[in-house]
Amino acid sequence: MNNNTRPDAQVTIEMVDPASLVLADNVRSTAALDQAFVASIKEHGVLQAITGTRDDNGQIRVRYGQRRTLAAIEAGLGAVPVMVVQATGDDADRIVQQLGENDHRQDLSAADRLGAYEQLAALGLTAAQITRRTRRPKAEVQAALTVTGSELAAKAVGRFEFLTLDQAATIADFDDDPDTVKLLTVAAREGQFEHLAQRLRDDRDRDQARTALVEQLTGQGVNVVEQPAYDDATVRPLHRLAPTHGGAPFDADGHASCAGHAAYVTVSPRWADDDTGREVRVYEAQATFVCTRWKAEGHVDTYARGSDAKPKAAALSPQQREQAKAERRDVVESNKAWDAAEPVRRSWVAQFLTRKTPPKGTASIVAHLVTQHGDALSTVGGDHLAAEWFGLTPASYGASTGWGALIDKATEPRATVIALGRLLAGCEKDTSRDSWRRVSPRTSAYLRFLAANGYDLSEVEKRAAGLTKKK
Repeated sequence: MNNNTRPDAQVTIEMVDPASLVLADNVRSTAALDQAFVASIKEHGVLQAITGTRDDNGQIRVRYGQRRTLAAIEAGLGAVPVMVVQATGDDADRIVQQLGENDHRQDLSAADRLGAYEQLAALGLTAAQITRRTRRPKAEVQAALTVTGSELAAKAVGRFEFLTLDQAATIADFDDDPDTVKLLTVAAREGQFEHLAQRLRDDRDRDQARTALVEQLTGQGVNVVEQPAYDDATVRPLHRLAPTHGGAPFDADGHASCAGHAAYVTVSPRWADDDTGREVRVYEAQATFVCTRWKAEGHVDTYARGSDAKPKAAALSPQQREQAKAERRDVVESNKAWDAAEPVRRSWVAQFLTRKTPPKGTASIVAHLVTQHGDALSTVGGDHLAAEWFGLTPASYGASTGWGALIDKATEPRATVIALGRLLAGCEKDTSRDSWRRVSPRTSAYLRFLAANGYDLSEVEKRAAGLTKKK
């Protein structure tokens, strides 16, 4: 039994000036205070009484509640509740009891927190009011309220304790697809959740862009076909077809009356500036007009020369053809995987650079990039991306509120983080779909540095980092 709570122990509750309390020995070497905790103490007071013992001089020595005491002092409270108990046991008892007091606490589960936010919203509090009154991160509150709007996501939070509210909010975005929800739930437990979620978002955005263009083309009477295989000799794009030898290639309007007139749709990503000047990834669909009867219609392939007129694939063995198809599938899948990894990686780095002190390996990576890859600073778009990561707007780049002000206000450690971020942005902007095909020393160093600091590389990023062999 805890000696401080035995039936014959004297216990009193007193309101005491926190500044008068003495911080006795504690198993906590430091009492780290965050601003949200101090703000909560300032607004609500100390909700759980501090526990202390009274010494021979009449002073109360804090046994449990070191952080609450310091936060109350910083918040300027004049009095806090203190449960004063009889001092019993020796230092060994104190240490064991302090360990137990900290070790056997249980944080609220995501389901518990979700229920609390849902009740606050039902009482009429907005997301902003819940954020302010609970001192919880805005993103967490918004994620929770998103989950409350999805029966499937809310049930998943209650059933699977490993799900975070952020992950549940992502699941809510796909709650019309139970199979996708299952995939995401497994990824939340086993890893690579963000990469899978982004891949699924990309697939959805890609499908939406493609569907919109297909509907537009079919509405115009254009026959939409699948993109032909690389060795398909029956389909030719119009830019390489002409009505006669030496004639000008067809355009879509001039070929529209042909019985073989058709188009296939491809979708590709690009980064574009939004209304605030920040980069966002968008998917654009493009139509490639083709003829599916070019030989029957007597069209001329202007690219064919002598033996080149015959499809090269015809000379391949069945094994070679299968290998070529496998390599093509790898290219398509790896390109999609790289596209999905890119925003996940950028988001992680942006959050990573909010730190006040340099991460491990900073001096080494900075020296490596400056001495061996100095052009990382001149990479087109690197400055723009770095500014975005540090919360600057394009209009402030050269203004007093831009880089200069950011650096002037920074401590020495924080200034090092800013310099690191600028170099990392140059490395990031130098990456592309080619990165996974050919290992670049700069990209490899960049990705390995991120991995060493906690970023979970996807399989395609491991290939770009030179950590896995080419398939």
